[in-house]
Amino acid sequence: MKNELKTPAWIDFLVDNLAPHEVAEEIRGDLYELLIKDIATAGLHAAKRRYIVNGLGFLAKEFFWKRSPQYNPNTTIMLSSYFKMAKRSLVAYRGTSIINILGLVIGIASALVLLTVIRFERSFDSFHTQRDRIYRIVRVSGSDMSEFRTGVSYPVPGAVREGLTSIDNLTAMEYFGGANIDIVDATGTTVRKFREESGCALVEPEFFQIFDFRDTNFKWIAGNPDKALDEPFNVVITKTIAKKYFGDVEPIGQTLRFQKQWDCKVTGVVEDLPPNTDFPITTFISYSTLNTLAGKEGMANWYGVNDSHNAFVVLKEGTTKAEAERQIAAVHAAHTPKELHESRHYLLQELGDMHYDAKFGNYNGRTISRQTILSLALIAVFLLLTAGINYINLATAQSTLRAKEIGLRKVMGSNQKNLVIQFLMETFLVVLIAGIIGLGLSEILIINLQSLVNIKLVHLNFTDPFILISTSAIVLFVTLFSGLYPSLNISRFNPVTAMKNRFSTENVGGFSLRKVLVVVQFTITQILVVGTFIVVSQMKFFQQVDMGFTRDAIITARIPDRDPNKLQVLENQLRSLPCVAGVSVSFTLPSGVSRNRSYRDIGPADAASMGDYQVFEFQSIDSSYLDLYKIRLIAGRNLNMQDSIGNILINKTLVKNLSLGLPADAIGTELKIGGTNVKVVGVVDDFFSNSLKETVDNMVMTVEPKAYSTLSVKLNVTDHASSLPDAVRDIEKIWTSNFPDFIFNYRFFDDNINAFYEQEEKYARLFQLFSLVFLLIGCLGLYGLITFVVNRKSKEVAIRKVLGASIRNILVMFSKEYVQLILLSFLIAAPVTYYAVDSWLSNFAHHIELQWWLFAVPGLLVLVIALLVVTAKSIRTANANPVDKLKYE
Repeated sequence: MKNELKTPAWIDFLVDNLAPHEVAEEIRGDLYELLIKDIATAGLHAAKRRYIVNGLGFLAKEFFWKRSPQYNPNTTIMLSSYFKMAKRSLVAYRGTSIINILGLVIGIASALVLLTVIRFERSFDSFHTQRDRIYRIVRVSGSDMSEFRTGVSYPVPGAVREGLTSIDNLTAMEYFGGANIDIVDATGTTVRKFREESGCALVEPEFFQIFDFRDTNFKWIAGNPDKALDEPFNVVITKTIAKKYFGDVEPIGQTLRFQKQWDCKVTGVVEDLPPNTDFPITTFISYSTLNTLAGKEGMANWYGVNDSHNAFVVLKEGTTKAEAERQIAAVHAAHTPKELHESRHYLLQELGDMHYDAKFGNYNGRTISRQTILSLALIAVFLLLTAGINYINLATAQSTLRAKEIGLRKVMGSNQKNLVIQFLMETFLVVLIAGIIGLGLSEILIINLQSLVNIKLVHLNFTDPFILISTSAIVLFVTLFSGLYPSLNISRFNPVTAMKNRFSTENVGGFSLRKVLVVVQFTITQILVVGTFIVVSQMKFFQQVDMGFTRDAIITARIPDRDPNKLQVLENQLRSLPCVAGVSVSFTLPSGVSRNRSYRDIGPADAASMGDYQVFEFQSIDSSYLDLYKIRLIAGRNLNMQDSIGNILINKTLVKNLSLGLPADAIGTELKIGGTNVKVVGVVDDFFSNSLKETVDNMVMTVEPKAYSTLSVKLNVTDHASSLPDAVRDIEKIWTSNFPDFIFNYRFFDDNINAFYEQEEKYARLFQLFSLVFLLIGCLGLYGLITFVVNRKSKEVAIRKVLGASIRNILVMFSKEYVQLILLSFLIAAPVTYYAVDSWLSNFAHHIELQWWLFAVPGLLVLVIALLVVTAKSIRTANANPVDKLKYE
């Protein structure tokens, strides 16, 4: 077993290299025995954490550490002396120390927050044993391979399982998200009712074989993993759902009724899935139930596709992705006509790409690009660099005040090595204090920013070995980066020159290091500030652009009963309310994340092959739909309830793609959907059924009452926002009277639209936050620098005032240099930012145009803030009485 169980390698490395050779093996043996005991009592994940703690505990014992044969007891005394002198120096120059610590705290805390986010995002589904060989079957369609979908037809998993020799395992699943769930007793009577908005899925038993969630807290609490999902209408639930539905009552054998129709027996309870998975499932229904739900005909339909129906395969070792894709294509071709398998291609997507590929998405409805993760990592590095630059600038500036101290040390015998160690010790103390405070601040920030950064804490940073090691590494890196140059530079001073206070720390190779560092710091700051300004402008564009319909004051809900008579009664009662301006029932909504989607093919009446057809999104509407959503009819007439499926509305894009001429020319045209002929009676203007990241879809609208599943209610309370809760309560009363068994679960339509950009909105706010952080760090450094400049030039200012200089002249003298440096940083930052944001905007089919003012406004803002900092510190010196500075000369 020892060979099978992997222990933390870095702890073993430390034991082998730091413990005496004769006891190192014994220590590792003891650690391993403790690990085995901890696994039995606390689980693998906790046991490995204790292994790390125990290993560090062994190493903390002094007699385990290797000692140098030339060990000098005076070393401890020297280090103690360095520490005391460093502490005295920090106290003596407490103003500079506070500025340095504050800048480093902000930088380290922000970097730790970003590190936590990056680590969390990169950990998604990385814990499955066979993760490197798991692939999702995805669908790419169209002659130009431009349509990316995740769903596979219902017969595909079975055909692939039987026809492929290159796979070890396969699992099919369908995630349907929300459902009405009732708890029923032995007599079939409903005891309690619940409405779940997400988490419900149909899965095969092989799901838990492929996705084993190894090295997490996942386990089976009750039930047989091999048989729990074998039979139709069996269901496995998570521990949280079991507690929610049954409390302390044994859940095994209990009955859950889904959608008021299908009774499922609870056959298993599992631990909650970890938060860093793209399978947000809480209720697992046996996949064989689908045979009843979809029917024999549906399960054999190679044409129809539900994008929530996915299949995952585990390839055999040594099998390439391309080889497996060729075999899948051969299987698909063997079961489908030529026009279908030539226009629809099933490919494989690596499990490791599922969290990052927005083209296909995932069940979480959230992806993050690798470019975004790289951007976050760069921001973290730049935060540490800018905080370090502050320290370098202030340390070199402060050295002019310590000239005599440095000269005296050299005269008394200190060599360059001793001075370097002394100044590095001072830097280390500052960074260590900042690191400890930053670690605590990062904990507070992460707890309060969880919803913004899309993470869920499972433990505190103080107990996370990775974060503690990362904090130590950051402290070491910042100490060396910030302290090495100032300590080397200061230690090289000539003692005679230093005693006379005649040296400068600014120029290196003919350049002013201080000016170079200020330009670098503000270039980084302006890149982020300008970039954030443009990102926020794009977010506002999303909110304000005309999407082709109205989105304000509309609430929507799923219809539980499609009986036409009941729906008519519901509509009449709702229209009688004074707070209701309009009512409509339809198959889906015009747009939004949470809505039904159905795609079909349409072509000319004489279409002979798949190349003649266009894919369109199907919408079944009533006669009130266009008016309620203010969708513009640009030719022909609206549909009415007397229209059969033979009469349709199409949008302007479909008119163009079918080459029907002008919208008016399309009226009366005969088209074909599948094998059915239809007639165009109207053309509507284009509207965005998807987000503005994508182009406008082809659209066809029909009247099919049996397909109605969505209720839309336009509220008449725009001038009285306070009456919104009353309006919703009135609507809920009518809903409950018509559907007493169903919970009224509604959503505002504009929230559904805004969800398209939820991810971008969050990162826009995150970038805004870190723009302020960069600006704050830069201004802290600027404040420290101008403080030293003002103190050094106070007598010069006094002389200038005696000779007639005005306050304005003095302020210009102090600020002129920094204005030039910040303008230079803007000139460097502008082209870099342009390239970055232009690349980001190219991900959206519709976006703002990059204009000069989008760069100039935030650049001017940074300049004004910097000038305010410089002026605030300079104004006191400019107003001072020159006599106070010159009376002792």
